[in-house]
Amino acid sequence: MEKKQRTPWSLLGREELIELFSNILGPDDHRMTSGVTTVGLVGYPNVGKSSSINALMAGKKVSVSATPGKTKHFQTLFLTPEVLLCDCPGLVFPSLVATKADMVLNGILPVDQLRDHVPSIGLLCQLIPRHVLEDRYSIMICIAEGQSRDQPPTPEEFLNALAYSRGYMTQNGQPDNPRAARGVLKEFVTGRLLYCKAPPGIVQEEYHEFQMRRQKPVPVPTVQAQRATRLNNVTSSDIDKVFFRTAPSKAHLQGVQKFGPIDTESVSGEKTGKPWKDHSAKRNKREKLRRVYRHLDLV
Repeated sequence: MEKKQRTPWSLLGREELIELFSNILGPDDHRMTSGVTTVGLVGYPNVGKSSSINALMAGKKVSVSATPGKTKHFQTLFLTPEVLLCDCPGLVFPSLVATKADMVLNGILPVDQLRDHVPSIGLLCQLIPRHVLEDRYSIMICIAEGQSRDQPPTPEEFLNALAYSRGYMTQNGQPDNPRAARGVLKEFVTGRLLYCKAPPGIVQEEYHEFQMRRQKPVPVPTVQAQRATRLNNVTSSDIDKVFFRTAPSKAHLQGVQKFGPIDTESVSGEKTGKPWKDHSAKRNKREKLRRVYRHLDLV
């Protein structure tokens, strides 16, 4: 039977992996212990180091947990008389390969100790389409002006809709976005919010296809319904243009001013006293009829 050629991403079973460990070193290679090959499992937290050892040992020899950082100390176990396995605590390397948001989504960093939720939620919104998030959490994410439904939502738009629907509010009456973000990130890490990464050489869209939304047939609205639900096509830019338009300034003065400043030399001889005490304009004031025709009264 022809033996399959191994590649760096080939999947190995338990017996194949034990055989690989046994033959990985030659007879002249250096060993820490004579006749024993030491294999150490080193990597990020919560990537399956302890679970791999339990699978190789065919039993629960080391403790495992979904929370990163369960392994606290160095452990050694003999797989065979010639192979020694070393279980190491998880190591968080500098962000040279992946960002902190990637580590949170992959379960490397604990969600409960997360301080800034915006990058992780932003990456999650890039991976999972808008309609999947709306169907999963039974919410309606608002669409910003100038955007379409095909564009991913922003972290604030998604978390605001989720916090309002769940009733997560702060003391000031604002949506509690960090609380809503922790619940979403935990569902993503545990697999309840499913996203499958394609292996090397395979197109991601062909490997994991999201189910399209099933829409019920909508009846044609009547003329009265169209009039009742007609929207006013006024955008925020139109409102800002009206609000911030430049209007001519007007001065409002208190009191009555009939005359401006008068030059006494140019109008010499004229009366320049107190114009507000001139009652000549009241001569033709409307009077009562009994006063106008009082001369016709009989004596």
